[in-house]
Amino acid sequence: MLSRRLTFVLGKQLCERPYFPDNALAQAARGYSVDHEKRQYEWREKEFDSVVPKAGDDPEKPKTFFWFPTAAPKATDFSLGNIAKWYKHEKEAYSKSAQAFDPQRHEILGADLATAHFLVHRGGRVKFRGNAHWTERDDKGSYRLPNHYDMDYVLEAADANGFDLYYEGLSNFCGLVKLKWLSLKDCKNIDDWGLDKISAELPELEYLDISGCEKITERGLESLYRMINLKKLVVTNHHKSVAFELTCFMLEDCMPGLACEILVPEEKPKD
Repeated sequence: MLSRRLTFVLGKQLCERPYFPDNALAQAARGYSVDHEKRQYEWREKEFDSVVPKAGDDPEKPKTFFWFPTAAPKATDFSLGNIAKWYKHEKEAYSKSAQAFDPQRHEILGADLATAHFLVHRGGRVKFRGNAHWTERDDKGSYRLPNHYDMDYVLEAADANGFDLYYEGLSNFCGLVKLKWLSLKDCKNIDDWGLDKISAELPELEYLDISGCEKITERGLESLYRMINLKKLVVTNHHKSVAFELTCFMLEDCMPGLACEILVPEEKPKD
């Protein structure tokens, strides 16, 4: 626990160095986030192309990164349990593919509107600067958002409660320099890796609700020391872990303006 505490303190000191006025280091680093996601997208496309068979390929030569197969073929099992596992795997793979970062969408709309379209289209809701109401789908499933970049649409709040959101989908939150409020309540697939990505991409957040996220542990919470502007954190201690609660208390020590609300399973937040 001492090493974790030192990590929090050192992280806080680095973020508050006087020679980086107004958290300029974090602002500059986040300025490259969209470009980084574009490069990641290109690398995945090249990797996919290198293993997909094409016309004219030698059928005797395996399409893999190696010149020889690395595993023996598996026997086909058509048992009911195996089919259910296969269906679950394929459904998860499709969801991850559908949530993948789309660089063209970000180029056309900009980061704020691209993220808004991504969330509202899937049933979430967003709030823009200067607007008191939430933008979301109506009863017919339609919504109104610009289809081109508009500098007046600055995303300040995003609600993705109950989303079937994967790590791949979090790439769509890159470049949001003004996002202050985010709720990922009951997003069952958000884990420690996803929380680490959120803390790196959205250091300006002031409110974060990750209650109901069963895969988040104290290891993921440790990454939140980067979010020096965080004022309210809502979490659920699903396993009644002492280390989980101590990590929240240490976050409050390192970030004096932070208040952590620790829920138990099936308990609702106060606000």
